[in-house]
Amino acid sequence: MVGLRFLVPSIEVRVLVGQQSASRKRVYVCSLCYTTHMKLLLTSAGITSDKIADALVELAGKPFSEMRILFVTTAANTSVDDKRWLTENFFEFTSREPARFDIIDIAGLPSELWKKHFEAADVICIGGGDEAYLSRIFVEQGVKDFLVSSLGDKVYVGISAGSTVAGIFTPKGLNVEMYGEECEADHGIGMEFFDFVLFPHLDSPYFPKITLENIEAKSDRFTSKVVAIDDFVAVSLNNGEIKYVGDGVWKEYLA
Repeated sequence: MVGLRFLVPSIEVRVLVGQQSASRKRVYVCSLCYTTHMKLLLTSAGITSDKIADALVELAGKPFSEMRILFVTTAANTSVDDKRWLTENFFEFTSREPARFDIIDIAGLPSELWKKHFEAADVICIGGGDEAYLSRIFVEQGVKDFLVSSLGDKVYVGISAGSTVAGIFTPKGLNVEMYGEECEADHGIGMEFFDFVLFPHLDSPYFPKITLENIEAKSDRFTSKVVAIDDFVAVSLNNGEIKYVGDGVWKEYLA
């Protein structure tokens, strides 16, 4: 299937803000054709709650005990830091006792090797880290083309950079302003599996510029829908339908 994005001239910005609860849900339709045959779960910090875990079960159509999960750690390669955040992401999966939990870093690997791991998985989780580096590796390895052809019967789970790389990147220059001077201004391209810019880690102390006020102040510089999520909510995309799950805070700007 060829992905087509239908662009509409920006006329106004509408703001939708929500905090998910059992009695309150909002559903929107995504206009990017890739998602009509894909299932994605976009998170800020991983499977941080049972509600987000339940959303994965719903997308996968099977319990954790039957899931074969592949965790791709590539985005974490460039940072010299305490990697307990990464092992916590592992535990969020392994504590739910999946049928299999595989780990791979695809940087520099022959495609015939990493593709075997991808093909054997029901759930492909792309972990967090360096978005620009991850984007470059994905382009070099041809990951997008492989996923387009294979995600019809798999679920893509993103964590932080693993979520943002699947969509539309921020306009050139804004990445520096939002995430700091260490980020590249021209940081590659996203895979455009969905037609909005995603800001994870809303109001996180580790990312002090990712606030509702700061995003709203820059909203006129975006040419597509913008979605901000905190660490306790996820975006579920199921064959073109989008909904928010979890107990966290999210906000949309519709261009």
